[in-house]
Amino acid sequence: MKEIVVMSGKGGTGKTTFTAALGQLAGDRAVVADCDVDAANLHLLLRPQQRSEERFVGGMLPMIDSRGCSQCGLCANACAWSAIQYRDGMFVVDHLSCEGCGICSHVCPEGRITMHPRVTGMSYVSESRFGQSMVHADLGIGQENSGKLVARVKKQAATLAAEEHREFIIVDGPPGIGCPAISALSGATEVLLVTEATRAGQHDLERMLELLRHFGLKASCIINKANLDDDVRDDIRQLCADAGVPVLEEFAWSDVFPESLRQGRTLLEMGDEGITNALRRVWEHYQRNGASQ
Repeated sequence: MKEIVVMSGKGGTGKTTFTAALGQLAGDRAVVADCDVDAANLHLLLRPQQRSEERFVGGMLPMIDSRGCSQCGLCANACAWSAIQYRDGMFVVDHLSCEGCGICSHVCPEGRITMHPRVTGMSYVSESRFGQSMVHADLGIGQENSGKLVARVKKQAATLAAEEHREFIIVDGPPGIGCPAISALSGATEVLLVTEATRAGQHDLERMLELLRHFGLKASCIINKANLDDDVRDDIRQLCADAGVPVLEEFAWSDVFPESLRQGRTLLEMGDEGITNALRRVWEHYQRNGASQ
């Protein structure tokens, strides 16, 4: 099967909007995965029906048994994040400050601090309104280990694609070049980069291209909002050419994009012939290359 990961160096380029359109074009030939777990929103366009859910344990959390606590304070002194505080005559854990390192449990002379799994998010298997399986997840506000949750989503998507004999996995990746992005790129057959004709878009595209060169990944590019700045657009074209990355399509700024989001519809459902034809050409690019084994 072929895994297409849609990425952007920054947020707001239209990455999720294009992923939803490709998912619609692929239909039941693909499994769709939303790996932007810190700000998942692909479901707003695909509106899936949930089939199953699973808790995600992103770390450990200490619990203090106050009944056997000698109030020695060693745990509070050892905590580098000041997550153990003395309140109302006892030591308690501030869960928002705690990093789950376990040093408090290690130094407790009474053995009254134990570590317990911390549920930091949920993952879901659903069916999108376009007839394909969809894997998505939510990471709790302020929670960590999003890279591990991304890895879970990708593994579930790969398992479903194999079981259902799908040709493609289409992944909505997280923006940027950090741990979640690297996790999303793992196992990618090809990366579709979505950028915009702004200096911020150009700068973050440069960082993304460097990351892809490091991992030796094949890529192509879409320039969104291409008419915002002709000079920047031309610089992005040259940047892609120098990197050997083909620019598949360029999309001018259009009210169709924000209006599709407002209505919760894909670009293909908005009835703009130019945008629809361009999106079909992008999808044909991946079909021509075929599904790799």
